[in-house]
Amino acid sequence: MGFKYCKEGHLMDPSWRCCPVCLAPLRGWLVRMGEGDRPGAVYPVHEGKSFIGSGADSEIRVCGGGLARLHAYLAVGDLCTIVDLGNGPAMTVNRVEAVKSGLIDGDVIGLGDSVFRIKLL
Repeated sequence: MGFKYCKEGHLMDPSWRCCPVCLAPLRGWLVRMGEGDRPGAVYPVHEGKSFIGSGADSEIRVCGGGLARLHAYLAVGDLCTIVDLGNGPAMTVNRVEAVKSGLIDGDVIGLGDSVFRIKLL
């Protein structure tokens, strides 16, 4: 029995009728910056914990850009926090290397060769 993907590309069990990630309230977006692969790409950020990486099991899947399969995760609730999982190149927040950092609207996040600006609602 294989897995399937929702319309946003999240990996789902075939028995699920809807994607639990997409059901979570939208809290903002990650916007890919720079001149590399897919500049301007927009990744929705939902409430709860979302893994960022190049693997199919990442809720925010970023192909290319030197990201590990599971590179970091965002935890979004009343506050927004990003945590580097230590699986790839160091993460930066506003050009400062970080393992864990609180985020506010407009912060710039570097993961691998990719740079993102977070837009929070």
